[in-house]
Amino acid sequence: MSKISIIKKIQLGDERSFPIKTPDFELPFNFYCGNGGIKHKAIISFKNSNFLSSLIKTGQLTNDDLAQNNILKLEKLEDPNEALSYRYQICNFKDCQNTYLLIFDIYENRGYYGCFIHGVLEI
Repeated sequence: MSKISIIKKIQLGDERSFPIKTPDFELPFNFYCGNGGIKHKAIISFKNSNFLSSLIKTGQLTNDDLAQNNILKLEKLEDPNEALSYRYQICNFKDCQNTYLLIFDIYENRGYYGCFIHGVLEI
């Protein structure tokens, strides 16, 4: 597969951490189009996502690409224990010609689960 070109990082609101009931979740998530006023409604889910490390291993993205776009700090990306939890989804919407890369992870704390959106990139 070819290298992913990052066009720009999409500005997100303050809320990027969401409680989820189980790791096998479907989380509705909204963000605005990179071109302006269209509100996109994505469904983030474990079953529709893949490990971010697979994009890095195949050379489609680099840790530097993600760090330069302020998705994650380079130290976290290079830590093998941290990197395994990061996931991604690629989204296309009917009302927009843009393609988006959503980067998130799922965490557990004392029996409760959460999902943290690290960033949305227009690619």
